[in-house]
Amino acid sequence: MLKRLRSLHTLEFAWGLMIAFGIVLRLRQYFANRSFWVDEASLALNIVHRTFGALTQPLDYNQGAPIGFLFMEKFVILIMGNNEYSLRLFPLISGLLSVYLTYRIAADRFGKSGLFAVLLVSISGPLIYYSSELKQYSSDVMFALLLIYLSTRCLGETPRAGNFIRLGAAGVLAMGVSHTSAFILAGIGLVLAVEKLLKKAYSQLAWILGMGAAWALMLGMTYLVSLRHLIGSEYLKSYWLNHFMPLPPWDHFGWYKGAFSSLLANIGPGFDQSYLAGGCFILILIGIVSLFLRNREVALLVISPFLTVSIASALQRYPLSGRFMLFLVPFVILLMAEGLARIHSLFAGWNRKLGSLVYGAAALILLWAPGYDAFHNAVTPPMGEHIKPALAYIQSNMQKDDMIYVYSSSVNPFRYYAASYDLDTDNAIVAENSSGVKGFMRDVKTLKGRGRIWFIFSHVIGCGDCEGDKVQFYVQSLDKYGAQEDSFNAPGAAVYLYNLNP
Repeated sequence: MLKRLRSLHTLEFAWGLMIAFGIVLRLRQYFANRSFWVDEASLALNIVHRTFGALTQPLDYNQGAPIGFLFMEKFVILIMGNNEYSLRLFPLISGLLSVYLTYRIAADRFGKSGLFAVLLVSISGPLIYYSSELKQYSSDVMFALLLIYLSTRCLGETPRAGNFIRLGAAGVLAMGVSHTSAFILAGIGLVLAVEKLLKKAYSQLAWILGMGAAWALMLGMTYLVSLRHLIGSEYLKSYWLNHFMPLPPWDHFGWYKGAFSSLLANIGPGFDQSYLAGGCFILILIGIVSLFLRNREVALLVISPFLTVSIASALQRYPLSGRFMLFLVPFVILLMAEGLARIHSLFAGWNRKLGSLVYGAAALILLWAPGYDAFHNAVTPPMGEHIKPALAYIQSNMQKDDMIYVYSSSVNPFRYYAASYDLDTDNAIVAENSSGVKGFMRDVKTLKGRGRIWFIFSHVIGCGDCEGDKVQFYVQSLDKYGAQEDSFNAPGAAVYLYNLNP
């Protein structure tokens, strides 16, 4: 008895330690307080300068976000003020809850093997990073986990009415705050309905139908208010055209391979590499089969989001690329944990030590790169496009008649931060209609003879056929028109002072 109590105490300590890792790493990134990059700044400008009512209209700067998410952000800045900490608070809370919800699902349905899943979710670089980004991806993850967790409480012979009420209410809330929750809820509704039909639990089926009606009503309202604008956006359709699922699969194998690699890249560095991606694919397949053998309903709940989002993508309603698949990552990790546990049990059936050795080696391979990345980022957090130090440098060194030129991709971060650094946006040349090399050079030619000009660069992603440092390509072009007098570099951002007098 005493030995069992010690074992339980050790297991509880291990769960707590895994969760603590996730909390500390997310708080470390949050308090690094990096600058808003272009997409965050663009969304922030909408939230700051619009009323609640205006946030229901199509957003400026080709941005899109759920109405509930926008309202939450607006409410927070009205209470706490307009700053990065306020605007990133809800994503942070979502990230912290995601770690806890992964633990609840893992502990309830995966046992000791769930420790691997909680640890990998806790140290996953992308999951940490997006927990401190003013976008809805972190809350997408949180609501996906919350809904799956609540749905597992509705399985079995005698779930309580309160379980259905909590799931129904959470689904209505999630539909307004997270667009991807529609994929989760579609799978949940189908799985639970079939389960209750097979068990002839008709009173419970009535709860499922009632929840489905409420979810459908909320989805319809969300579509009419905002979602139709996103779905109908020709810009977004064109931008994501190559990321919608093509059919039939056997004619587009390369696309599916790339999408799978993109999904795995959301776990951490190296997972999208062919040697590791192939191993993960096999591990996930083993996990699916193993979970089906253990608990068919839980298996269907976990894999249903992949099926529903694939259907939406095939209908060109949702792109399968990068951060848009972040909400699927915890489920991928849970399936990998299940696969590892099944491999361990198979080898342990021959030899217990061999089973532990195989499991330990496989887990170490999977955890090594994310663990190293998490440690490195905890010591030196990634700062993205950290434009604030560059603007502070201009503020400290700018002379009375100096002008500012803002590179096209830096315009919205500049607009958001300019007032904080006493920079006059009216006297700045914002190149929002002068993207690319040709637009930039056209502007520079018109500035010839205008004296001292501070050129601000961030999010420089293209420069034609240039190679190497993209910012330096633009700087070398400036050398043809004037003399460089000063410069300052920050992570992902730079400023150069040129005198363009003849």
